[in-house]
Amino acid sequence: MRFSEDLLSWYDANARALPWRGERDPYRVWLSEIMLQQTQTQTVKGYYARFLERFPTVFDLAAADEETVLKLWEGLGYYSRARNLHAAARRVAAEMGGRFPATAEALRRLPGVGPYAANAIASIAWGEPVPALDGNQARVLSRVLAWEDVLNTPFDLVDPAAVLIDRQRPGDYNQALMDLGAAICTPKAPRCDACPVAAHCRARAEDAAMDFPRKRAPAAKKQQDRTILLVMLNGRLLVRRRPKGLLGGLYEFAALEGHYAEDGLRAALAEAGFAGIRIDRRLPDAKHVFTHIVWRMQGWLAECDGAPEGYSPVDAAQLEALPFPSALRTYWEIAKEAVSR
Repeated sequence: MRFSEDLLSWYDANARALPWRGERDPYRVWLSEIMLQQTQTQTVKGYYARFLERFPTVFDLAAADEETVLKLWEGLGYYSRARNLHAAARRVAAEMGGRFPATAEALRRLPGVGPYAANAIASIAWGEPVPALDGNQARVLSRVLAWEDVLNTPFDLVDPAAVLIDRQRPGDYNQALMDLGAAICTPKAPRCDACPVAAHCRARAEDAAMDFPRKRAPAAKKQQDRTILLVMLNGRLLVRRRPKGLLGGLYEFAALEGHYAEDGLRAALAEAGFAGIRIDRRLPDAKHVFTHIVWRMQGWLAECDGAPEGYSPVDAAQLEALPFPSALRTYWEIAKEAVSR
């Protein structure tokens, strides 16, 4: 098919030099694809190298404890990916003798492997001709096809994408579309004059590239006020491990829903089970944007004589070793200084 031939000719001359490019080892392909979900390529490069240095095989990753995996993942975001990565490694190591499934359908049974990742891994590692539809691919194909329907997910395009895929080089084809979307067929300023598949693009022929893909207006993010408390007990800082859910398995400082003046804060902490609270000072405000919510954070430094169940006092070395979410980075830096005094 001429479309795939033109795309692959361009890719052969212009493919991005990435640490995982050219890999056919399913473990390395899987690791890179899970890391690349909702994360910029430039950010992933360093994490990918560090993971392979620490866990060169799926058996090494499976043998690690979850806290070690989360600490190495720290800062990469979307931490459920790390927990699923670890769970999948344990399953592959224990139940499959270290061999990853060889089809997209079977790969989807692994924790954390959705349709996109399964198809990307299967096409790159095993040569299965299945489309790996991420945002880049969906944008390119919606323009090439002038796809009029609203795209709820990239996989709304799975049927026409399956027709266009190159069956001899499906892995390269999928990566070529990703590169094309990242470098030329960009969201806001597509470089149509430099596009290797411009002759096949209906949106370009209609001078309507910016009209595609058709998307629903994004829902407004929920705003959530939180108070973050660096509470010291006998010279050490109180932390706890978050349960399952958002940022599950990572550590956090004491926190309350809402914002407080000092008097209200003291009462709220007493109600939460802290004893002998002494408020030291107000800390800088901070904000962190998640996929669906925004944390608007107020911070305080305090001391106490007793803490509720679930909290552990840590020193500076222990604080450094524990996995914390990047959402709390502002307060982690202040906590590090406070506990080091």
